[in-house]
Amino acid sequence: MLTIKQKWRPSLALVIALVCIALVTLPIIGVLGARLSSNQFARETERSLLSQAVIFAELYAASFAELQPAPGVGHQLSADQIERLAQDFHPIPPRLDLFRGRVSPPRPEPIANGEPLDVPYAAISTQLSQLASSAQKTTLSGYVFLDHSGQVIASSGSVRGSFLHVPEVAQALQGETVSVLRYRNDPSKRHLLNSISRDTSYRVFVAHPVVLEDRVLGAVYLSRTPMDLRKFLFQERFTLTSVAIFMLVSAAGVGWLMWRLISKPIRDLSSQSRDVATGLKPTPDPVPHYGVQELAELGNNVVSMASTLSERSAAIETYTSHVTHELKSPVTAILGAAELLSDGPSAVSGERNQKLVHNIREEGLRMNALLARLRELARASIQADPTPTPLADIVETVLASFPEQVIELHATSDTHLPLSKDQGQIVLHHLLQNAFQNGATRVDITYEMASNSLVVADNGTGISERNRTRIAEPFFTTRRDEGGTGLGLSIVVAILQQSDAVIEAMNPTLGASFRIRF
Repeated sequence: MLTIKQKWRPSLALVIALVCIALVTLPIIGVLGARLSSNQFARETERSLLSQAVIFAELYAASFAELQPAPGVGHQLSADQIERLAQDFHPIPPRLDLFRGRVSPPRPEPIANGEPLDVPYAAISTQLSQLASSAQKTTLSGYVFLDHSGQVIASSGSVRGSFLHVPEVAQALQGETVSVLRYRNDPSKRHLLNSISRDTSYRVFVAHPVVLEDRVLGAVYLSRTPMDLRKFLFQERFTLTSVAIFMLVSAAGVGWLMWRLISKPIRDLSSQSRDVATGLKPTPDPVPHYGVQELAELGNNVVSMASTLSERSAAIETYTSHVTHELKSPVTAILGAAELLSDGPSAVSGERNQKLVHNIREEGLRMNALLARLRELARASIQADPTPTPLADIVETVLASFPEQVIELHATSDTHLPLSKDQGQIVLHHLLQNAFQNGATRVDITYEMASNSLVVADNGTGISERNRTRIAEPFFTTRRDEGGTGLGLSIVVAILQQSDAVIEAMNPTLGASFRIRF
């Protein structure tokens, strides 16, 4: 029987799971990558604006202090705020998060009130405006400087009016630093394909208080649009091209792996099965590579099944030919005797009549014996219970069929054979029956532990050298005239094949001897 060499192969379930995980995670990773990039751009812009806001606030406060060292305007900081600012280090971490936060509406326009600026603010207005305009050329950020009432005192552009109605500005004038994401324009007017992310649609705003002598004398209000994701992709086009090539190669590798591990083995196995079905091959050839463990098991089962069916088909064909030949003689004899008897009592004498009846009876019994052995052979070809059975129990059962014969067992009490009790009984019964039918008066059954084999030896007439190689052939017998069917050892061989055991005829000096190797 053909078998497949055992190798480690990945499980089909594992391959399918990996492919499913890849198919599910790759789009998610792509989306999260874009979102993370957008979030990182916003965080970097916020961090930059916070750094600039702190510097500009210090310049604002220093310029104001030169004109009015002790301001009497502005919001008084709380004790917690004062304690925090008194620490040696009090960083302001970026807080914007596209995943958890929300984007506010566009920034409201300033409200013009026409009120003049207080003297200290008016004195530093020009200086701060020049500083903001100069810085904007490098940072590309928008700068607005506000007094304690939210009035614009300086800017990088031409912004005038009050921002007190803007939430982040109002909080900054209370001593808090606030970062906000705002749409640049009405989001309802944006086309869905305007951007592959929200990078072009929002702007980062940072409002930071200007503190002098524990009072908020104003605020700096900064804004900037984060880097556009498309612009970033263009800047990183060489790196992204390498990543794209890697992903394509990986996808091609996954596709080849699926073809190699699943598709090709299935196609090859299907082709082999088709050749067997059409009669081109009696048994399929093992596929060179089955890929995964489940396909290897399937291929092994298909090859084994086809081999078994082929062997059984050949056996059935052989048995049919032999049965036809063996039954032809008794049927012919019965028909001839019946024809003579049909001519009536006058056709044959009384003695002749009795002889014909005897022939019919003998040939009928022979046919019945042949059919019984064939049924026994068919049952022996079917897998039975492989549970090991004590050898002593098998021999004890067989002894009942040969009560007057000498049968000796040479084995320990714990010796077991890999046969069911029925199988063992049939095997020993046929071997003992053949021995006693060929003149044996004694049979010795010996179990050899070293070779894991069972030896059945007798003191009968033995087996000739010429017949020793043919004893297992179906219907081969030297006792045909005595009613032998030639199926006894064929039944033994069929049973032993179920347990991967073999039987061989040895060449003893006296009698016959058989060795069964398990």
